[in-house]
Amino acid sequence: MAKRIKAMAGAALLLVAAWLGTPSHAAEATPPQRLSLAELRQRLGAPGDHYADLGGVEVRYRDEGKGPALLLLHGSNGTLNAWDGVVARLKDHYRIIRFDQPPGGLSGPVSEDAARTVGTPEALVARLLDKVGVDKAAVFGTSSGGTLAYYFAGTYPQRVTALILANTPADSVAEAKIQTTPALDVEIARAKKIGYRDLQYWQVYMSYLWGEPKRLTREMVEYSYTTGLRAPEPNPYALYALTANKQLTMDHLSAVKAPVLILWGRRDPVLTPPAEAALYDYLAGAESRSVVWLDTAGHFPAQEVPERVADLVDAYLKRDQ
Repeated sequence: MAKRIKAMAGAALLLVAAWLGTPSHAAEATPPQRLSLAELRQRLGAPGDHYADLGGVEVRYRDEGKGPALLLLHGSNGTLNAWDGVVARLKDHYRIIRFDQPPGGLSGPVSEDAARTVGTPEALVARLLDKVGVDKAAVFGTSSGGTLAYYFAGTYPQRVTALILANTPADSVAEAKIQTTPALDVEIARAKKIGYRDLQYWQVYMSYLWGEPKRLTREMVEYSYTTGLRAPEPNPYALYALTANKQLTMDHLSAVKAPVLILWGRRDPVLTPPAEAALYDYLAGAESRSVVWLDTAGHFPAQEVPERVADLVDAYLKRDQ
């Protein structure tokens, strides 16, 4: 396991965290108090939350709606709440399953024993679907959640009826030349100096990722700030699907057989149009491939334009009816 974690220092490659740098703890200001998992659950837990022990990992999930199964996989620094707008639009027509990827959000920690028991990130997804009694589902992943989605689809092709990917990396993020902005550079430097990421940091950072920053709400910023106060976990990326291992990633992409819909926010500063072209090319073994560009959206279209995204997903899943 130690070797696996070292290889995954891939934390470093999670689109929206490591390439911004890790704040120094030699701070001049006093950082806010870290929150325990119990405190976070007390603050942020909501009706509809369920918890399942999956191979020794406690996972928060929601299972709502009726109809064909649709599994939603959030991106880096996110939680299942990132899908609220999409779920509100689709839950009358689909049975929607979503969860906090552990050890993030309100899901529990990942011990080395649990990571060995579960084995792979896609195996964790399979365990959750088994838990809720779902044999097959359409799978929709965004950002690094899209990586997990195609890992699952490539490993369990018989369980995926359709694969939907939004602004998802295929090539290693470590090799990407990501362009920041002067405002974000200032916040990165300031966060390193004070030792933590405050509300101002999250406001600037999330505005950078949004195609239209005016769509970003104060509630979204405060939620990200609060979840970011969780006490550090010893194995934060043991069950994350990462693109750092090129051959493993290509193996999963080439094994995808389900029909694929790619949604892409054209204003994404992290994954630009060439990243979409690469993803499309690597999915050559899929039954079919379709691409829809969202001209005014950024890195997280499902949060920024949830109704538009939900309508596209609904139309795609009903295309043969």
